[in-house]
Amino acid sequence: MTVAAVGAVPALFPPLASGAVEVPAFLPYSSDSYFKSRVTNASVNSTRTALFRTFMATHPDQQGYAYPKIMGIGDNRWGTPWARGAASDPIWRVRNISGVRNWRNAVLKTKGFRGPEWISAAVTGTSDSPLCVMDTASGFTVFFTQVKVVGDHVIDVATAAVTHHASNGLDYRNPKANDARNFTSRGRISDAMVIRKDRIDYGIANNTDLGHVLQLFIVESKTADGFCHPMVGEESGKYGFGAEGERLAIRSGVDLTKRGLSPSGLVIARTLQNRGTYVGDNAGSHSTLKAEQETSAHRVWGSQLNQRSLKGLTWDDFVVLNR
Repeated sequence: MTVAAVGAVPALFPPLASGAVEVPAFLPYSSDSYFKSRVTNASVNSTRTALFRTFMATHPDQQGYAYPKIMGIGDNRWGTPWARGAASDPIWRVRNISGVRNWRNAVLKTKGFRGPEWISAAVTGTSDSPLCVMDTASGFTVFFTQVKVVGDHVIDVATAAVTHHASNGLDYRNPKANDARNFTSRGRISDAMVIRKDRIDYGIANNTDLGHVLQLFIVESKTADGFCHPMVGEESGKYGFGAEGERLAIRSGVDLTKRGLSPSGLVIARTLQNRGTYVGDNAGSHSTLKAEQETSAHRVWGSQLNQRSLKGLTWDDFVVLNR
């Protein structure tokens, strides 16, 4: 059994249709990166797939959610605040990193990063309080947790990650990494942790997916299963399912056009079928994907996407891929 797109595999950026978006929204990292990889013809682990489906059907916190819920929309504050940094944007600096500090993320204290003024309005103040900025001016993506704005374009954070756009985006501890400057928590790929609106818009206009793999925030991983590529570590004290880094995908035989999905939901579902999702974090409740966070001061989605946009799917549509 293999995982493949239904029918012929579409070009990532096919010829433009009338009214289509003309310029693809920028994606970082090299063309051969895990981030941009597809799961076409990937082999399926039938034993792991059966275990996964049973686990998702029986875990108490998964009841009522037979599909990935999408966070960060409307009044839900558990998405990923995301911004694109440009040369015209102000420089933000990190005053203090209370977690792991090294020369790889020290640049955020000295040089800083470029980001728009409205970043402070997007900080959620939740226990995670994340922030992801794709700084195209500096050529890297930064990801923070427990963000607090403590001054004029100054923040304090618990953790800080930096991944350089000209690389393959992998943490330096991963044997497949090609840039010693890249550093993230347990090897997570920062840009995989957010569903961007500009990528949704491009996918709708051109009948494509998001163009990259997604990170799944699973209801509970299993510490004893360890970790695998692209991750370099695992959370402790977890007794659920899956190694961190284990990759899942919607099986090839699912006709996504018959699942009653909205245009935005269909783009995400195509992504889950064409590129899959990897276990990267524990959700603390039912399993989720995270959208670009909106707040009252920073509206993003309107009626285009909601927390139940993948309701036409079920966990039985998913397969676990061999490592």
